[in-house]
Amino acid sequence: MLPKLYDEITQGEDYTSRYIGTLTHCRKCEVHEVRNGAYTVNLETTVNDECADLLLSQRMIGVKPNPFDNMQLFEIQKTTRALDGIIKVEGKHIKNLCFQLCSEGDLGREGEPTYYRGNPRQVWNRIVSAYIPGGSVPFTFTSDITTRVDYYLGLSEAETLGNMLGGKEGSFTDMWSGEFHWDNYNIEFLKSRGRDTGFKIQYGQNISSATQSETCEGMYSHVLPYGKVSLGNYKINFFAPVFEIDGHQCKYRKTYMLDCTSFLDAYEVGQQGAHYEEVKAAMTKYAKNYAKVNSLGKLSVSIKVDMRAALDEMNQIGLCDTVQVSLDNFGTKATAQIVDVTYDALLERWTKLVIGTPTITVADLILNRRRYLG
Repeated sequence: MLPKLYDEITQGEDYTSRYIGTLTHCRKCEVHEVRNGAYTVNLETTVNDECADLLLSQRMIGVKPNPFDNMQLFEIQKTTRALDGIIKVEGKHIKNLCFQLCSEGDLGREGEPTYYRGNPRQVWNRIVSAYIPGGSVPFTFTSDITTRVDYYLGLSEAETLGNMLGGKEGSFTDMWSGEFHWDNYNIEFLKSRGRDTGFKIQYGQNISSATQSETCEGMYSHVLPYGKVSLGNYKINFFAPVFEIDGHQCKYRKTYMLDCTSFLDAYEVGQQGAHYEEVKAAMTKYAKNYAKVNSLGKLSVSIKVDMRAALDEMNQIGLCDTVQVSLDNFGTKATAQIVDVTYDALLERWTKLVIGTPTITVADLILNRRRYLG
């Protein structure tokens, strides 16, 4: 699908009415999306394109981003024109507009509770109505998560709506461990965006090599919650008991020290142990959720699949789907999630799929499973 150029589009507006033209000379167009992260487009066209002089910042590029979703809109962020006649365009998905909407100052207003208890949809409505200027945003929000939590609204500085959703401590992804699916101005916050495909990644077939590494970072057996809490006009060091992570895969004890200072801003303790147990319990609850969301007790996998044959085989697998990893030469098997994808919007096929945590290699998985699983 050739990219299309649109003028500024507002929520609810028929984007077809803002159509400017099609990039008929586009020779490269790749969409990159990371699980709960970046969502961008990079394309190249030439000065002979009928839209060459119309590729201006803040206009929208319409692109098919993957095999499953409808055309998505990307705001042009940067255009580079070279002497050889090549025009390069970089754009961000319009979800980026969430990071331009911010609260004004203190969210923990006098006389209002510091915490708001609700599910994601309820918390979203509360934030938008109470803390976003005008009480409205150009996005709709839905979620299949019904769990209610105490969401902290005691921020003491301006914060963007995007960071409240994901990207900061205490955000939606931090509190509920969900996965975002962005469909232009529609935000879906899901228990699980992907599905278990049963597809097998096998060494010697769609993995051709692996190099051993001694790295085993990111996996822990225990967590120590600590931080500074208010005692009158002072801040004192405060600790909750060390706890063992449920279902961790470490053979040896390895403790993660979690700084809960920002979380503790909502609490105060008194002399002679007043409120100590209450605060410790709150820290432990917060830390257990943090360990779960960030998979502190689990092995990480990272496999970059860029072999054409393998990618063609995986054309119905998408971001957040899970696959089976089988490294028979090493006696290793694991289940891992697609966390990073790149899609060729012109040829409508994957150019890269990354499985697991991008900072950990296949070799780390091999080594870790040998060392920690016996």
